[in-house]
Amino acid sequence: MILIDVEVYNNVKRLYELFEAIVDTGATFCVIGKHVSDKMGLAQVEKLHLWQVDSPLILSRAILKIRYKEGEYSVEGVVVDINEGCLRPATVKEICKRPQAPHPLMSRIILGKSFLDKLTEIQR
Repeated sequence: MILIDVEVYNNVKRLYELFEAIVDTGATFCVIGKHVSDKMGLAQVEKLHLWQVDSPLILSRAILKIRYKEGEYSVEGVVVDINEGCLRPATVKEICKRPQAPHPLMSRIILGKSFLDKLTEIQR
């Protein structure tokens, strides 16, 4: 897993905030959790319907303003609503089938091709 630091524009605070980002060369879009998107005031413009193994996945599209190195990029992203129980570590007595650690998108974002394609070869 490749992790890099990027800054994402917070529409509420009107400033860029530092995020640790997971670089996913197989992801089409950048991904941000709804709990983070809501706090940052990101406009969710339309629904996107995707299929996954067990059932359809309905996401909202959003435009993310990302600053990386000397560049500022406006990229298409999706907002995913993560089950609240997965945003915290499992408790000692909790019986659950999910991983013990919090969801990776609790405080991170995913950088997909919608961002990576805007970078120069040197930046990649």
